Amino acid sequence: MPSTPPKSTRRPHAKTRTGCRVCKSRKVKCDETRPSCRNCVRRGINCDFNVSAQPAAPSPQAVGVSTGHTPIGSQVRSPVTVSLHQQSTPAGWFSGLDLELLHHFTTSTCFTFFSEPMVRNFWRVNVPRLGFTYRYVLEAILSLAALHLARFKPQRRDILIEQAMVHHNASSSMALPVLNDLNSEDSVPIFFFSMLTTYIAFASPKEQDNLLVISNGAVPEWLFLFRGMRSVMELNSAAIHSIMSMGFIFNSGKQISDIWENSMPPEHEGLKELETIIRVYVKDPQKLDDLCHGIDSLKRSFGFFHGGNFTDDQRLRAAFLWLFKLPENFVNLLKDRDNEALCVLAFFCVLLQRLDFNWWIEGWGIHLVGRIYNVLDEGYRLWIRWPIEEIGWVP
Repeated sequence: MPSTPPKSTRRPHAKTRTGCRVCKSRKVKCDETRPSCRNCVRRGINCDFNVSAQPAAPSPQAVGVSTGHTPIGSQVRSPVTVSLHQQSTPAGWFSGLDLELLHHFTTSTCFTFFSEPMVRNFWRVNVPRLGFTYRYVLEAILSLAALHLARFKPQRRDILIEQAMVHHNASSSMALPVLNDLNSEDSVPIFFFSMLTTYIAFASPKEQDNLLVISNGAVPEWLFLFRGMRSVMELNSAAIHSIMSMGFIFNSGKQISDIWENSMPPEHEGLKELETIIRVYVKDPQKLDDLCHGIDSLKRSFGFFHGGNFTDDQRLRAAFLWLFKLPENFVNLLKDRDNEALCVLAFFCVLLQRLDFNWWIEGWGIHLVGRIYNVLDEGYRLWIRWPIEEIGWVP
């Protein structure tokens, strides 16, 4: 009888714990090729082997004015850490994906914020140019572009969202020291960093465990980012408005703000009913005043959506004026998960739903009203029947 061939034995696989952080986070085998492993080369992202092989970036103090006071070498963590892995881009080096993202921002993303031609051109030309001097602005641009591109490239969605979080984390880490010691020279780049970061918070995935949502699980981070942007504007108003090329941006907003402030808000049945209930149940005079102020302001924003020849841009500004005008006491009530304040916020979700055609707002009306419903005490859920029915969400 012919002898049977010996069975082939599988070569033992020597496990290693020394792969790059990208491969570790994805739980895939890393070939540990340097300066970039093959997985990272194939995915077009920065391998931390490459990062570790680069010379250390000089500190802002060492390079002085040439850095634009950008703390590129800072290791300060951002207040909202959303990176899937801690990875930084070496100073002065960009991957092919980074260049693709910058191209996408200037040819597509920049046109999605407003329809006014001059505003669009400002976002297309001036804001990227600002990013070449202030690295935290550029990182925010790349983050937002990655989130936008992910909508059109489903086969690359995971890679692009991961890269968006990497750039966002880098941007926030660089900007944090500047925010802690803000001066007039930094006010304009910080203002646009704040705007970009707010867009990023809106456009990021809305999973229940999304780290861009604060720990109470109800109030989205973008609400507080809007408040931060208002603080930057108030503290550095003269410096920001002194930039002549930005005048048309603020003129458009000021016109809407004047109408918002000076017009008599039309009666709104849903908000009127909510106010009546709140006046019955809330006994604290200060809290009642804050809640009624929030409701009255929301009526003004709703007025832009009922009648009048307002453009989509004007309605967008009017809706978010509500966030800018909220008294600080009302915001503190939201932080404390106050039931009555959350009910008022649920009515704002209707405006988000009517702005759903903006890619970065898409889905937020339904998502937020559902989250509010889940954290409200049982007895308060009937208070938000009108926004639930208006949005079309099913509990």
